[in-house]
Amino acid sequence: RRSGRRPPRDSIDITMGRVWAVDLTADSTALALRTELPAPPGHAEQHAHDQESRIDKKKADHTQLKLKKAKELAWQPIKSFFMTGFMLWMSGNGVHIFSIMITFYAIYNPIKSAFGVNSVFARFYDAKMSSLEKTSLLTSKATYVLLNMVAMMGALYKMSLMGLLPTTPADWVSFIAVPPAVQFSSGSATFTQGTW
Repeated sequence: RRSGRRPPRDSIDITMGRVWAVDLTADSTALALRTELPAPPGHAEQHAHDQESRIDKKKADHTQLKLKKAKELAWQPIKSFFMTGFMLWMSGNGVHIFSIMITFYAIYNPIKSAFGVNSVFARFYDAKMSSLEKTSLLTSKATYVLLNMVAMMGALYKMSLMGLLPTTPADWVSFIAVPPAVQFSSGSATFTQGTW
């Protein structure tokens, strides 16, 4: 059975050796001779190098993920054109306000997207990219612009079906020069005084 009393303070041995304690009362020459502290338990130099290589690999994977997302975004204009094409088809070939509005937006949106390609792909750019990765990003941008132009051509085809584009010869008749006459004929009439 333990008693609740403590031993007197001056009876405790303060110089008791502990494994985890560091003696700071040693002279300065002994501390100067010590070049480095021992590694903490569980520490290994290989683990530190593995950690750095793991971070580098994670950055490379992050860059590859960005490039993959950029390639997916490059195909977005064609994906959205299917819905626009369906709306163009549903509006018919007649010239009325709804079909003109749909056709205008089907032409305007690809042009606006093509001119804003740098702002769309800005989130995928990284200054630490290699030249191969920058080339891949540039290819995605070019694909994006090209597919926007393909979507715009679909809307221009719709305009030609509506008769709003001058694609037939009859649309250009006013610009055709009148050919010079090969023959010229004129009529004459003679009048005498007695016939009046």
